[in-house]
Amino acid sequence: MSEILLFILLLCLVIIITYWLWFYISFQKLSYHHKKTNAGPPVSVIVCYQNEGDHILKTINAILQQNYENFEILAMDDFSTDDGPKKLSEIDDPRLKLMSVEKNLQGKKAALTQAITAASNEFLLFTDADCLPASSHWISAMVYKITANKHTEIVLGYGPVIKKTGWVNTFARFETVLTAIQYISYASSGIPYMGVGRNLMYRKSLFEKTGGFESHSNIASGDDDLMISAAGSKNNTAVCVDPDTFMFSDAKNTILKFLNQKSRHVSTSLYYSFLHKFLLSVFALTHMLFYSCLVFSFIYGWLNFSAILTILFLKWAIQILFQKQAFKILNGKDLMYRFPLLDILLVLYYYILPIFTLIRKNGW
Repeated sequence: MSEILLFILLLCLVIIITYWLWFYISFQKLSYHHKKTNAGPPVSVIVCYQNEGDHILKTINAILQQNYENFEILAMDDFSTDDGPKKLSEIDDPRLKLMSVEKNLQGKKAALTQAITAASNEFLLFTDADCLPASSHWISAMVYKITANKHTEIVLGYGPVIKKTGWVNTFARFETVLTAIQYISYASSGIPYMGVGRNLMYRKSLFEKTGGFESHSNIASGDDDLMISAAGSKNNTAVCVDPDTFMFSDAKNTILKFLNQKSRHVSTSLYYSFLHKFLLSVFALTHMLFYSCLVFSFIYGWLNFSAILTILFLKWAIQILFQKQAFKILNGKDLMYRFPLLDILLVLYYYILPIFTLIRKNGW
């Protein structure tokens, strides 16, 4: 039994190292700083909001301060019942266009479709109502990235979580960085599968050409990942990890709220392509199997304690080596000091999230 277990452990370790070598190489190919200019093609910034009175005013004002000459903001009220729309109505700026959703549907696809249809410009830049740009160059750097190559139709940006105290915030930041490493590496390798709605850019013509959200209109979520999975390709998708373009947002402040948020993403991932589901599943399952084998080895004495520690530290050392640069770039450098514990918590997260999603779906 110990020989079989050791083989499984080593196989998992090889697979894990292979993934992280892939991620490391992908990040080596990226450029991290882009040309900023306040002149460029006109851009339509789209922000949909619902009961975001505590955030929306700050977000819109931050976007209005962008160092870019030609842009409009379409602020789409998705049936808010708070004072968010009133707060925005007090802003006197011709670049801001206030709109209200006509169809009250689940999710925000109806709101996004209406805003996209009303947008005056070819280049569409999306963010959420609770996000703040890292700098006044968010628009200009994203525009540079989508116009640098005539074939580019999609730019995947990054949205880090604001650093605060507490382990829920720490793990949320860790999970956000890990997710970004994956979707950035996949896109850099020519197989894009998702973006994040809080920092995403694409051409209006692409949305119209691919039918927008029509193929998954029956699914409440997926306005970012399913859209990119369907419309993205090796030739038309670029990644922007310039720190000036990061869009910061708060993490959920309780475990329950965090799991609720992530369970929606798990539900959407069921509609990914076979290749994406396979690669993402192998990454998670290998991690789970690796730690599960170590636990059973300890309980049943199949491997001695020294061997378990050696294998464990080998994984951590190699993974830290390969992920250090990505974590630094993605505003998670401080997380590396807590990586061993976060890596273990990730296993618990992988076990708990599907169960939580099933319970949530069936209302148990």
